[in-house]
Amino acid sequence: MSDSDLLFGDDDGPEAVPDSPCAQRPSWRILIVDDEEQVHKVTSLVLGNCQFDQASIEIVHAYSMAQAKTILNEEAPFALALVDVVMETDDAGLQLVQYIRDDLKDKNIRLVLRTGQPGQAPEETVIEKYDINDYKNKTELTSTKLRTLLFSALRSYRDIRTIAANRQGLYNLIEATSKIVDTHKLPVFASAVLEEIGTLLNLEADAICTHTPVDALAAKSQQQHYAILAATGSIKRLLNANEQLPEEITRYFDQAKVEHSSIHNPDVYIGYYNIKSAGENLLYVRPNAQLNKIGCHLLDIYTKCVAITHNNLHQKEAIRQSRQELVYVLSETIERRIPDESNHVRRVSKMAHLLAQATGLNDNTCERIKLAAPLHDIGTIGIPDYILTKQTKYTESDKALMAQHTEIGANILGKSERPVLKMASKIAEQHHECWDGSGHPKGLKGEEIDLTARIVSIVDVIDALGCHKAYRPAFTNAEIESFLKNGSGKQFDPKLVEIALKLMPEFKKIRLQFPDNN
Repeated sequence: MSDSDLLFGDDDGPEAVPDSPCAQRPSWRILIVDDEEQVHKVTSLVLGNCQFDQASIEIVHAYSMAQAKTILNEEAPFALALVDVVMETDDAGLQLVQYIRDDLKDKNIRLVLRTGQPGQAPEETVIEKYDINDYKNKTELTSTKLRTLLFSALRSYRDIRTIAANRQGLYNLIEATSKIVDTHKLPVFASAVLEEIGTLLNLEADAICTHTPVDALAAKSQQQHYAILAATGSIKRLLNANEQLPEEITRYFDQAKVEHSSIHNPDVYIGYYNIKSAGENLLYVRPNAQLNKIGCHLLDIYTKCVAITHNNLHQKEAIRQSRQELVYVLSETIERRIPDESNHVRRVSKMAHLLAQATGLNDNTCERIKLAAPLHDIGTIGIPDYILTKQTKYTESDKALMAQHTEIGANILGKSERPVLKMASKIAEQHHECWDGSGHPKGLKGEEIDLTARIVSIVDVIDALGCHKAYRPAFTNAEIESFLKNGSGKQFDPKLVEIALKLMPEFKKIRLQFPDNN
């Protein structure tokens, strides 16, 4: 009996499969492991022209366990392996199965053992002991049964990879969402969203899309036009060139607005989310490979997360601005007792934030300094009016009374456990300490003085010198710079002075933006 007889029944010849082009999908890769040439030829004849899920079959041949190991190491992955039991040894096929599962850790490939000597490896024992998906006697395999085995194995492999893609997609979704949720500022939110799109779609090799970065754009609907918030990929140039949106993107955005929903097809995804407090926001994504249902579904979920996060950030930003304004109003109300300083606290806040950023402090700390700095002189609430409104230079006793405002401010603010107010308490207490230890109230020296207080100390003096006083005119920029240089290492932290001198043009802009009322 020939191998051909073993594979084909009398009424079961190879079926002609009409040629039909694949939809540019990768082939299903099959590995045949057998030491008989005729088995390879006949199996190729039966399966070579098959197609599954609009993709062709690619057959790779190995004639021994050793050759199969080399191929599996160098040319994986494979969807299916048809493995002969008896080759260079009586259990070569069984050893190969163990190698694939245990050494290569490949749990996805479908493994089917074939044998012409069933007594050599009894089916019941083999199925129980080895991690295989089927066991066939070669005498059973007609062409129809062989094709049935192929389609069954490929369906199983496809479903396993789909589950894996979904699992990876879910992981990417969680990762991408967590990163935008951790974004604390609206200006960088849109960029963070686009940054994660590529990660979100970067699933396994034969899943959705492995081409990154994608072309993506986030925009906000504003009356008759769309304001670009962020862009990535080849359309990023739109941010810098003041160009109008391409007609295709505008058309998609208009359609999404009319339908009040997201739009997706294999080539493009348009995310639409409408938030009462923040208006209509749109997301355009064009990957470099087609999106399937998994990709579109992930983007749908992601867009909803984006909408929720955007809404939360918008509300948080509104609260932050209200809190900042409240601090300004409170501080200015107190400092109205001091002539000629109507916008001093606003300028100190902006300057301190700028200097903190240039110093390399993280965003959270810089934001806290912006909120805390306006409260540096809150202790003046406990200083008598005749001292604050005095139009001549202070006497020594006046200076002693005025110096008490640092400890008064620290006591007022120090009762709170809120991070901003705890920082404000340190600033209030230490912003008149000097680098050389000659300051007050505690005579702290060098880095004993909190960094935030050292920052506010410098910008407070810069702004105060730039203000006109009843007893002296405002200093020029050159005079302020000279004062800072002379005080470096004495009154001020020398490293901060060096940074502050570079920022003087920016400080001047802040003074012009928030001038005193007089």
